[in-house]
Amino acid sequence: MRRIIRRRELVVDDVRYGGEPPAAGTRAAQPAGEFIAALAAGAGNVVLLAPTDEVETLAPHLHLLQLIVVDFPRIGEGRGFSQARLLRQRYAYRGELRARGALKRDQLFFLARCGFDSFDLDAGEDLQAALGALDSFSVAYQDGSDELVKLQRRASPA
Repeated sequence: MRRIIRRRELVVDDVRYGGEPPAAGTRAAQPAGEFIAALAAGAGNVVLLAPTDEVETLAPHLHLLQLIVVDFPRIGEGRGFSQARLLRQRYAYRGELRARGALKRDQLFFLARCGFDSFDLDAGEDLQAALGALDSFSVAYQDGSDELVKLQRRASPA
């Protein structure tokens, strides 16, 4: 069973992606285009967002979603960072937001700053060591969409 990091804890993943066999007690992630088409049937509450998917198309349906999985299909793909910031800041999405794919532990802090609260990292990553990456920095100067990273501001000299 695949394990992920969710809200600073290692847990067994309950989501299945295309091509994976269904299992009892799991939820299936639908690509964004299929989700919108399936709304009429009342099916699904987990969406898989590809880098080329427009976040705006999901905006009217965010209240129906429990989980949005943002796919990072290859190293260097950065559009998911922008998608997460849009979902959290512009559209006020409060459900679970997961980063999935070709991700390394040194990206976790920055992913959390964009609003991700769960992480399905590259298969070769040590998840226990990756948890420590959320504490990589003690000071953040920019605003963020995260609740996982505790910020400390330096006191300005009087």
